[in-house]
Amino acid sequence: MTEGNVIFIVDDDPIHRLLMDKLFARQPKPCKLYFFENGQKALEALKEPSALPDLILLDIEMPVMNGWQFMDAFSQLDPALIDPIPVYMVSSSFSDVDQDRVKRYPRIRGYIVKPIRIEKIIELLE
Repeated sequence: MTEGNVIFIVDDDPIHRLLMDKLFARQPKPCKLYFFENGQKALEALKEPSALPDLILLDIEMPVMNGWQFMDAFSQLDPALIDPIPVYMVSSSFSDVDQDRVKRYPRIRGYIVKPIRIEKIIELLE
């Protein structure tokens, strides 16, 4: 990824959003973080092509529109816009069911168990 990455963090947990803000501040690459408390708000932001992210970290369990519902809607967007955007599903669950379900979504690059460590963030930004 290039410098000045735009990151969408989609998570309803304010503590996790605060943790992400702190962790991204500690890693060496400049990033602009956008926080969304549910998938619907993130999806609305994606309708503005000038604001497309370089990375999406997507929680599974959220009100209004959960991570799976977001991915269903995200997959319907213009492939030319969304194909370059890596999406990682993030959850506090070690659920085999969720990890297997991730494999059914070709646009999801991986499954990350919370809490995310600084080393993982650095890896995602490389």
